[in-house]
Amino acid sequence: MPRVFAVSDIHVDLWENSSVVKGWSHDVYGEDTLILAGDVTDDILLLEKTLKHLKSVFATVYFVPGNHDLWVRSRSEIDDKVTSISKLHSIQSLCEKIGVLTGPEKIDISPENHIWIVPLMSWYSKPDDFPDDSLHMPAACPEDERMSEEMWMDNYLCVFPQHDGFRKSEYFAKLNEGILKEYDGPVISFSHFLPRSDLVHFSQEDLDNLREWRKTNDIPYPKPEIIEKMKKFNFSRFAGSKLIEKQIRHLGSIIHVYGHQHRNKDVDKDGVRYVSHCLGYAKERTAGAVVGMLGSSSETCQPKQIWP
Repeated sequence: MPRVFAVSDIHVDLWENSSVVKGWSHDVYGEDTLILAGDVTDDILLLEKTLKHLKSVFATVYFVPGNHDLWVRSRSEIDDKVTSISKLHSIQSLCEKIGVLTGPEKIDISPENHIWIVPLMSWYSKPDDFPDDSLHMPAACPEDERMSEEMWMDNYLCVFPQHDGFRKSEYFAKLNEGILKEYDGPVISFSHFLPRSDLVHFSQEDLDNLREWRKTNDIPYPKPEIIEKMKKFNFSRFAGSKLIEKQIRHLGSIIHVYGHQHRNKDVDKDGVRYVSHCLGYAKERTAGAVVGMLGSSSETCQPKQIWP
């Protein structure tokens, strides 16, 4: 029976992560499907190389870009029309050329049963850009809010239209309008960004799972100064969009995969299973912050089976 696996935030610009991804084998996953929920690399040549590799490992690969994938690191006066939007279209064209799926497709599980994989383009809403759509939860200290904004690299490396009325999350959500319909089978949807505010922070159950994960793998608790630094960074400013959740409900998804968070979860919310399975950064894995991912070995860092 074909299986469906999920992973995101593989950040192959980093050699530790590239080594992990290169270690995934066709012998293990050759009949399976991979959902890749964004953040591979901002280097489009490396993106092509990585997607081709994953296509050689898995029978089918689905992909939506994340924020890192749409970074624009350099623009010359001759090429000043390169934006994150034009890069999105370039990535979609690349995926079409090499056979990576960016739209809905049916997967036959057996002669009698099938499921649908439905990719959702998305972006986040910051509280000052689109407050009604934002997942933002104010920090206790205004200085922490300012620090988070200054640290966020999208502010420097993403290039979007600046005219009044342009809302990034709304633009990306509208790209999905043609695929928001009733499907003749169970739907697994996925986006890069988070769809709900109650997924942003860890619940007590999440914390208990994290402690058990550290204990099982003999990982010490992070140093107090690291925890304090993490608390001061207000991720919720950049977490996601309520529009994603509306589209999930419209589709009637039974599972929704997302990335971006680098803190893995597998939880049920109002009848939908939400799965985040990010590879993240090596330092996060060493600290035991990424449940299910450990070190820089392809044996201890693998995609997560979500179906059946």
